[in-house]
Amino acid sequence: MSGEAIKLDGGKIQEANIKVISLRPQQDQIASEIQKTHKLNALISKILAARDFKPGKILADFLEPTLKNALPHPENLKNLDAAVELIAEVCAEKKPIAICCDFDVDGLSGGAMLSRFLLDAKATNKVFVPDRFTEGYGLNSRMIDEIAKENYGLVVAVDYGTTSISELELAKSYGLRTIVIDHHHVESLPPADVFINPQQEGCDFADRTLCAAGLVWYLIVALRKKIPQAKDLDPRNYLDLACLGTICDMVPLVGANRVIAKRGLEQLSVTRRAGLLALKEVVGIRKEVTCTHIGFGIGPRINAAGRMVNAEVVIDLLTTTDSRKASRLAKKLNKLNSERQDTEARIKEIAIKRVQEQSELPWGLVVWDEKFHTGVIGIVAQRLVEAFYRPAIVAGQDNGVFKGSVRGIPGFSVVEALSDLQDFLQKFGGHAGAGGFSIEESKLESFAAAFDQLCEKKLKSISTVATVKADTEITLKDISVELVEELNHFSPFGIGNPAPSLLIDNLLVRDFQVLKGEHIKVLLSDGSLQIPGFLWKVSQHPHIFKGAKIKVACKPELNSFNGITSLQLNIKAVELSL
Repeated sequence: MSGEAIKLDGGKIQEANIKVISLRPQQDQIASEIQKTHKLNALISKILAARDFKPGKILADFLEPTLKNALPHPENLKNLDAAVELIAEVCAEKKPIAICCDFDVDGLSGGAMLSRFLLDAKATNKVFVPDRFTEGYGLNSRMIDEIAKENYGLVVAVDYGTTSISELELAKSYGLRTIVIDHHHVESLPPADVFINPQQEGCDFADRTLCAAGLVWYLIVALRKKIPQAKDLDPRNYLDLACLGTICDMVPLVGANRVIAKRGLEQLSVTRRAGLLALKEVVGIRKEVTCTHIGFGIGPRINAAGRMVNAEVVIDLLTTTDSRKASRLAKKLNKLNSERQDTEARIKEIAIKRVQEQSELPWGLVVWDEKFHTGVIGIVAQRLVEAFYRPAIVAGQDNGVFKGSVRGIPGFSVVEALSDLQDFLQKFGGHAGAGGFSIEESKLESFAAAFDQLCEKKLKSISTVATVKADTEITLKDISVELVEELNHFSPFGIGNPAPSLLIDNLLVRDFQVLKGEHIKVLLSDGSLQIPGFLWKVSQHPHIFKGAKIKVACKPELNSFNGITSLQLNIKAVELSL
């Protein structure tokens, strides 16, 4: 069945919660070689082979991603040596360093990491974060003016700066030296003294996949050897911050990112950093920290500050050594996150309703309102993508200018689309999966029409049906506690390394119920065994009814309740059995 949105009775467009299942090509011979070479069981070997792994070092590094063997060497990061030399020179001059960072998790964790490292190395610094509502994304003249007046020796921009041409030229006019550490799309080189960005020509470091926090971590690895006061600092102790940006910025969790994420999660699980301990407390993390904890617990609370008020509170939280102050700040972020959730839910409801009220589903979704809170429009745009599987834009107004956030689907480059439509825009930026822009209200109608036409053209060569790729096929008798534990060796999960998905066919729907009006619990049987399965954030599905014979793509999981552990299925897609 198609994943396209269809009409409900009364002509309303229905959310496209239908997904199709695609079984990856099975490579049994390679699976057998993997099983023998790496001493793995048959099922795990089948999954790895289906994901195009072969026996050897790449697979060994994937299974055991060590800092020593699985990371590209820092010397291969273009301009890293020049950045280290400049920072060391400023430190030797005992001049303060200004760190300017973005207001999302990647920018904040990268900015806080560099600040904390420099403080630990006895180097004076201050972090500047733009106000999302009054200043918007990127460097701005207010920060540069303030930095110049306070006689800083260096400006380091983290997670932006690639397109901050006028601001960097202003800094140069003041005699300020500048370093840009960014990972966003590069059209031309900015006028910085040092430019670190793997997207630039002549640099394909780590396959150009590192986020800003990952790049900053590489910077401190190199700085440790150059700054005398830093020689006893261990870069591994900063991985707890590096993994936050890596996981939350949705970069592919393969290669260097996998190492940073996996080892960073281990460090975060035992961290003594006051701010992270306080965040773990308000989230309710009592054990080993996982990607889920960061993606749905820690990350949203860090983001909430910049979305609702000002993100400088996050820098205070992540750099403080005062546990009482950290606790107070973490509770503030927790409250802001609750406000963010309420605001997001309200705008999401309006945005989905407006899409549903259209006569037909556009190729590109554009929803705007002057009352939309611009701190949550990016999240709502992502919710529209999830609901209708189309590139989506949500825009709101700040200070008389509309600001939009864009989210795409696999195969659709957001930054390329914005570049194609830049004549409508005051400014724009982003990468393949997400972006943002500013636009005059008078141009919104024509921009929306042009975006829809552009999407129609680009989506002709891209699947508009959400597909879940199953790694291999199993039966209910294959599911065990041991299997769940073995599958977790693939973690951390994310883009580029999704959680293993297993195909199970010919299951009978014995019963089902809707939980809290938004999730489906279904009891599945193969005739001799039965197991509960859950479709999260799906309240209705045409293939789920008593007596239906279905196949599912799912991830087996453990459920612990009242001291009892049981098996269940996290269902990603459902189709009727043939």
